[in-house]
Amino acid sequence: MKYIVIDSHAHVYPKKIARRASENIGLFYGYPVPEVPISEPGTLEALIAEGKAAGTAAHCVSGAATAANQVASINDFLISLPDEADGITLYKYGTAHHELSNVGDELARIKAAGLRGIKLHADCQRFNIDGREAYPIYEAASELALPILMHLGDETHDYSSPLKLVKMLRDFPRLRVVAAHLGGYRDWDNGRQLAGLENVWFDSCSSQSILTPERAAEQIRHFGSERCFFGTDYPIWNVGEELGHFLRLPLTDGEKERVLGKNFLTFING
Repeated sequence: MKYIVIDSHAHVYPKKIARRASENIGLFYGYPVPEVPISEPGTLEALIAEGKAAGTAAHCVSGAATAANQVASINDFLISLPDEADGITLYKYGTAHHELSNVGDELARIKAAGLRGIKLHADCQRFNIDGREAYPIYEAASELALPILMHLGDETHDYSSPLKLVKMLRDFPRLRVVAAHLGGYRDWDNGRQLAGLENVWFDSCSSQSILTPERAAEQIRHFGSERCFFGTDYPIWNVGEELGHFLRLPLTDGEKERVLGKNFLTFING
């Protein structure tokens, strides 16, 4: 079966900071960032080259601001990216920060400019998912129908606990959230409590190459293969290698077809 492959979770940075930004996130998680044959790790050019080699049809790219004064410039960079590069479609998510005073205005601005959602990383941004300081972001995103790609799970911090997302979503039943890393990076057991929530979807990045194939497939089925997206977490991982890990999961052709592309297209166009 020929699958349509959409990478729902990737990161790109301006060329002048791409290597430094990529290496910093690699240091945060203890993974060396793989070198690429062209450009620098973390650039759009390198992502497109990896996507072409792997046969992806689209990538959803994003960034996360670690300080409020970075939000506008990161969003401006993402807005500046094309909607298509060398035959590969680009979907773009902006960012927000809990210390940004005009977060509602900023989210309205990026939606008007064509961005499709926002990325939050509670561990890097240092806020609790269920903390009141983040509620203005959720209120604005919910009102504007902007989904949130939410990093979940960490071995050393509790900011991004999946249990905190369960608690927060009781107050935001209309907010659509993608729970990254199959419900919680290295916190997969607690992430299972997100199953059955109607406004939560899941992506596979930084999980399909860490969990055993059997455990990753079981986690996907626990949530429902119709609720899951394929993702790579580029530039931490190589696009083609992550696709190879996913294709080796003991899933049916129909499950793989849904996770690799069909689900994301339904979600992003819904």
